[in-house]
Amino acid sequence: MSGLIRWSGDGEATVVAVDAIHVTVRSTRPFPPGAPAQGTLDEVLPFTLKVAGSRKEADAFVVRGRLVSATVAVREAFARAATGVNPS
Repeated sequence: MSGLIRWSGDGEATVVAVDAIHVTVRSTRPFPPGAPAQGTLDEVLPFTLKVAGSRKEADAFVVRGRLVSATVAVREAFARAATGVNPS
């Protein structure tokens, strides 16, 4: 798993950090606080991120939020993406 996120609509992101259900990603687009950001992790795992905030950093946006109604598989995939572990 590469940790690549494709947002619904347009844009993409990569997973930066994960702490249980709290996620930080580096995104090509911002989201307002409180917005539900819907996307797909590694093109197979759909998820919704309830956005806590976004800030511009260099050429991207750092988006923080929490996973909403995430399955164990989604939480584990985010954790692996943050650590760079690829089960083979």
